[in-house]
Amino acid sequence: MARMEIVGGIGAGKTTLARVLAEAWGSQVVHESVLDVPFFSKFYAAPQVYGFEKNISFLLSHADLIRDAEGGNEGLIVCDFALFQDLSYTDIGCSPADADAVEAVYRRLVDRVGHPALVVHLRCTPDTQLRRIVSRGRSQETGIARAYLVDLCAAIDRRLEQLRSDAPGLTVIEVDTDEVDYATNPAAADAVARELIGSLGAKAQMLRGRAGAAGNQA
Repeated sequence: MARMEIVGGIGAGKTTLARVLAEAWGSQVVHESVLDVPFFSKFYAAPQVYGFEKNISFLLSHADLIRDAEGGNEGLIVCDFALFQDLSYTDIGCSPADADAVEAVYRRLVDRVGHPALVVHLRCTPDTQLRRIVSRGRSQETGIARAYLVDLCAAIDRRLEQLRSDAPGLTVIEVDTDEVDYATNPAAADAVARELIGSLGAKAQMLRGRAGAAGNQA
């Protein structure tokens, strides 16, 4: 079993692209449901109070989604989130002691689910993210400031570099989504998916075949 994780700022297009790629490869899409995660709404109402609770909840939820998907799937799965991105939120919204606690849990969970084989990094400027946040109209996100998005993008970059060190052989593809919103332009999502499939198709097929062989041996 192998997995792709999609990472990016808020509103970068992670969910739409994950769905398109999963359909193109005949893979399972693993979708986060943010509104169902404990402390999500409380965090945006009082971020200084609930940062630790929200981040640890997302981390545990994401790892559980991965484990559930891996349990019934021998091929490639596509996640519309990245487990390591939970550390990025922790970096900008928690005290050092809380951040250390979240990272310790992250390391323990990686021992169980492993690192992704593929990461697609969607880059999108904070100003564009703000416009998309307003457009999608989640009440919990109305208070998000541009400075928060700037810090989040920087934290994602740092954590992605750390992941590259922790997971030798990891394939990372960078995609600029600043000009096109995949959520409102499915054709653009299809186009970038074709490009990704062209560059990753051979490796994805290899990983799917390797995962299937491992399942047969088990």
